[in-house]
Amino acid sequence: MTAPTAAPTPAPDSGPGLGSGPALDPTGPAALPTPTLRPTRLRVPRLGIDVALDRLGVDERGELARPPHWQRPGWYADGAVPGEQGPAVIAGHVDSPSGPAVFWRLADLRAGDRVTVTRSDRSTVTFRVTKTTQYPQDRFPTAAVYGPTPGHELRLITCAGTYDHAAGRYRDNRVVFASADASAFGGA
Repeated sequence: MTAPTAAPTPAPDSGPGLGSGPALDPTGPAALPTPTLRPTRLRVPRLGIDVALDRLGVDERGELARPPHWQRPGWYADGAVPGEQGPAVIAGHVDSPSGPAVFWRLADLRAGDRVTVTRSDRSTVTFRVTKTTQYPQDRFPTAAVYGPTPGHELRLITCAGTYDHAAGRYRDNRVVFASADASAFGGA
């Protein structure tokens, strides 16, 4: 896994949706690598999610870039590929100017729920949710979300809590933690 190059910090949001990300490189956007293996699709049966994935890098502030589509999440391409050792991170919007977005119901996930990622080689990796937590953006647990792990991990991230109209952002982030083991890898 490629670890963040600087201590990530939350970013203010300029509107509804995903509002905070890690400050990964204070000098500017990082070039997105072209990995041989990459995630292409996310399925979350409990939530009725079955969507393609975009690739995310960092923005000009060195923070995790917002997904470009309201109804399609993005994978942090400088992190682990789902199924590799370490935490793979997928971020999505909670809402849009016209209503709910792809991760609107992320808080409904419970321990044991399945999350499946299809990869570019058509293999799949199935993760089981271990916990769903909400954190204030000013106390985002960077090490727990992006830090190295011994196993195959997945993190789903969106905005949560109260929308602060004066600040133009949500006050919190929701993070879903999920784990896989060797038996979670399957074919197409």
